[in-house]
Amino acid sequence: MKYYIVNLAVHLAVTLIFIILLIVFSNRNKKRKTKYPVSYFIPTVLAIVIVAYVYGITGPRLLDLSDVASQDYYSYTGEIDEISLFNNTLTVDGQEYYINPLRELPEVGEKVRIRYTRFSRYVISVEVVDELDVSGAIAEDSEINDVIVK
Repeated sequence: MKYYIVNLAVHLAVTLIFIILLIVFSNRNKKRKTKYPVSYFIPTVLAIVIVAYVYGITGPRLLDLSDVASQDYYSYTGEIDEISLFNNTLTVDGQEYYINPLRELPEVGEKVRIRYTRFSRYVISVEVVDELDVSGAIAEDSEINDVIVK
């Protein structure tokens, strides 16, 4: 959870830096201090970058802040398909989740239960799940099977 808070703070700082750059370049345009005509478009490009960054990265983490504070997480059990090069994302049954790269991760192909946040899909915990042997769980007696079917 500490990593989630630090990650959120870093992304908020990056967003704030983009906004400050947008204000600085907009003021330069307003005062007509730009040297090159192409630099008039820097505020427009920065605005597009800010919207994309907030929509894709900072916004989902902010929306998950209340869930993290109340420890309200989603849970999913599946098989790990892939772990990224930097250990910051893992793919479970085709869905990508973000994870603390400093934690120890299971191997690819292992069945795991993950607890994650709703919007940003940040993994709070990863547990290796053993396969359950259910072969002996169903009664072999035909009378009991008939009752179960009915």
